[in-house]
Amino acid sequence: MQKNIAVVFGGLSSENEVSIVTGVMAANLLDGARYAVWPVYIAQNGGFFTGKALLDTENFREGRRRFIPAAIAEGRLYERHGKKWRELCRLDGALNCCHGRGGEDGAVAGLLDLNGIPCASPGIMPSSVFMDKAAAKLIARSLGVPVLPWLRICEADYARRSAFAVRCIEERLKYPVIVKPVRSGSSIGISVAEDRARLTFALNAAFAYDTAVIAEKFLEKRREVNCAAYKKGEEVVVTPCEEPKTEHKFLTFADKYMGTAKTGGGTFPADIPPALSEKVRGYTKLLYRRTEMTGIVRADFLLSEGEVYFNEMNTVPGALAWYLASEKLAGFGQVLTALIEQGICDYRARAGKKMLANCGVLRTCRGKGRRE
Repeated sequence: MQKNIAVVFGGLSSENEVSIVTGVMAANLLDGARYAVWPVYIAQNGGFFTGKALLDTENFREGRRRFIPAAIAEGRLYERHGKKWRELCRLDGALNCCHGRGGEDGAVAGLLDLNGIPCASPGIMPSSVFMDKAAAKLIARSLGVPVLPWLRICEADYARRSAFAVRCIEERLKYPVIVKPVRSGSSIGISVAEDRARLTFALNAAFAYDTAVIAEKFLEKRREVNCAAYKKGEEVVVTPCEEPKTEHKFLTFADKYMGTAKTGGGTFPADIPPALSEKVRGYTKLLYRRTEMTGIVRADFLLSEGEVYFNEMNTVPGALAWYLASEKLAGFGQVLTALIEQGICDYRARAGKKMLANCGVLRTCRGKGRRE
């Protein structure tokens, strides 16, 4: 009997369109004999939609978006026709393909968890932690994974003491620095600053995307590498490292999604010393295990003068990092099957250990919450 699997994509962030590509790709790769695939699209205004039209990116073009309103409640998927809601199925599992805010940050993981739907993607805690670049660095550093010096600046503080914030960055980090929105991905809102004027511009540009930003020491002589990791039984599989291509100071949005990097067009495996490769892969496995992740993730690192630095963890990587886990796109369907079955297995194991305590507080309260 087929299992009903929701492929959730879209989300509230600027990465909505990138997520559409990831979600449609994944939905069409799933084994149709094993799974009944239910695409669920989250629009940037928060609306939920479903329907077969979601399985083709052409239908997302302007003027063609005629999707069926949907909802997930009590573990079931519903569609709306007029004023009436109709149950489509009880969901046996889900795959989160949302990038950025309102999807990758634990929001979708929380929705699925509340509904008792097993998810083949990272859960609430790792999703929310690694969405915040500063929190991610704190976690990495606490586990002994090297990170570059950084400062987190809140918009409200910057509005009151902008000169002080700039001075702190200059004194503690020194130029050049790279400035990023704390909770944004796909290199959106990122700038490199070599002087005060560019730093002020970079901070204002980053604040356009988030209420907090992170300023980090920028290494002139550096290489960016990444690898993917996913759980298989009790083991964590870590792929060889890749070095993406870029002609810029850092990997830009265009590098990732408009050029060769979107299909893994970098050097794979990366041409780096074996010792550095093992460090990257070892740190990735450590972060994956210690934050109890599930699903496939991509870890990004920086290499400079023989040292390795953790950059960030993508809990829902672009295109689900298929090019790191499979030689051909068609073969990635088998990886997705393994991820979904692993997610269902892990959920059942957790559910079997839940015990609810009846604390009896209500017996001591009267109508409006006053205790007897």
